[in-house]
Amino acid sequence: MSRASDGTPQGVILDLVVGFWSACAVATTARLGIADRLARGPRTAAELAAELGLDADALFRLLRAVSSLGVLSREGAARFGLTAVGELLRSDVPGSQRALIASELDTAHYLPWGRLEESVRTGRPVFEKVFSMKTWEYYRDRSPAEGRLFSANMTAMSQIETRGILAAYSFEEARCIVDVGGAHGAFLAAALQQAQTARGILFDQTQVVAEAGPVLRRFGVADRVRCVAGDFFGELPQAGDVYLLKHVLHDWGDEDCVRILSRVREAMAPEGRVVVAELPLPQEGAATPMGVMLDLNMLVMLGGRERTAAEYAVLFEQAGLRLSRVVPTAAPIALIEARAATPRGAAP
Repeated sequence: MSRASDGTPQGVILDLVVGFWSACAVATTARLGIADRLARGPRTAAELAAELGLDADALFRLLRAVSSLGVLSREGAARFGLTAVGELLRSDVPGSQRALIASELDTAHYLPWGRLEESVRTGRPVFEKVFSMKTWEYYRDRSPAEGRLFSANMTAMSQIETRGILAAYSFEEARCIVDVGGAHGAFLAAALQQAQTARGILFDQTQVVAEAGPVLRRFGVADRVRCVAGDFFGELPQAGDVYLLKHVLHDWGDEDCVRILSRVREAMAPEGRVVVAELPLPQEGAATPMGVMLDLNMLVMLGGRERTAAEYAVLFEQAGLRLSRVVPTAAPIALIEARAATPRGAAP
């Protein structure tokens, strides 16, 4: 995909503006299901508009713009097809990114991001001010459709990251893996494929685990997973020897993270381990754009943050755990492992 400008300092600013427009255009294309319609071959905007009930001229202009980004191909004056990037906007392909981009640019995200300045002034998230409710309440009560899309987004992200995680970290000796806040269970399912004699517990909100069946069946592990609905600030499933927390702690401030980790410490088997999957920031030097932008997203949306490994170690210590190791992966994520600081009932 080419830049909109000539690379001068002024052009870099222009590229940032056009980048925002571009992301919105691709997300709209994903949300409309255009890629699924083009799976059988190129179509004209008029044909697609008739099927989808859209304005033909406006759709043509959208597809023309998206094709300029390399997401669609353009054949002749009016026909559009899928490129390799566009294929990832289909809903029915392995590694689909449709839910990811559609969710990250939905109403729940772009309205709070439009008030980033307020978060910077106050140090507080603005989501609740925008919608008069917390993020998870919004997804559950006001817009379940966006909530389902967000859960699908988390599943899509898991599929991107899982291969790198399993290449770097072994779950083979696990007996019971508890995925805390595990959405539809994609990460848990992949771990269970590696740990073939283990059983799993998927723990998340009622409306989330209710839709986990298709993912668990697709991975062939549904008969080994028990879905449990609940709140991870309350009691967690007991006696697991591995507790997964993937992209959970970065949603929360330090005090809440310690509460969650303390619940895990109370529930885990004596020799159990906690595996936190996050994108740790470097102690020194430049961080990746992904890491620092994700950190801003946490500020705006939830009041959470990305952290360094040392900062996670402090949270573990406050919850009665100790950092045992940090395992980098080929994916943009690392596994931060902790174990009990002392056995339950033993003197510290």
